[in-house]
Amino acid sequence: MPGLTGRAQNLAYARLFSLILPVLLLLAACATQGPPPCPFTGTPDFAPSAGCLTMVHGRVLVVESIYGGVTPPGGKSLEGESAQCAAHRETWEETGLDLLPSRLLHVFDTGFHLYYCEIHAGSGHVELGPGKEVRSWSWLSLEDFDKVQWRFAGQGEELRRFLTIEE
Repeated sequence: MPGLTGRAQNLAYARLFSLILPVLLLLAACATQGPPPCPFTGTPDFAPSAGCLTMVHGRVLVVESIYGGVTPPGGKSLEGESAQCAAHRETWEETGLDLLPSRLLHVFDTGFHLYYCEIHAGSGHVELGPGKEVRSWSWLSLEDFDKVQWRFAGQGEELRRFLTIEE
């Protein structure tokens, strides 16, 4: 830095670096790879929010929300995005899994569309996504449905009913 020498110059560079570093980290976070293309090809539904109910070997994929409780992955739809693609994107963002939305299971009074989503050979592995809405994920057995705190009242019973229909 012009006019500064020795220790003062080092402190000035350290201060400048401390201001630039958060900007660089933010830019790096924004440059991360986005979700895979939505695999849904049927007639689209539109909803304010949607999610995936996925079961593998008798266990259901759930996430622990930062707002409290466990719930299937899901969230808000983007403008113009189909509910099926919102379910796919939100599940990928929260778990890293690329699932295939199939059958609509239920439309809740909030407008939330819950789809049965299928895992496939290219689904990948569960990893917490870059978002900050999920603390953790797990494959929850049906036997443990009564042992967890669900995000919404009655949610465990509703999900169990949908899964019984699927079997």
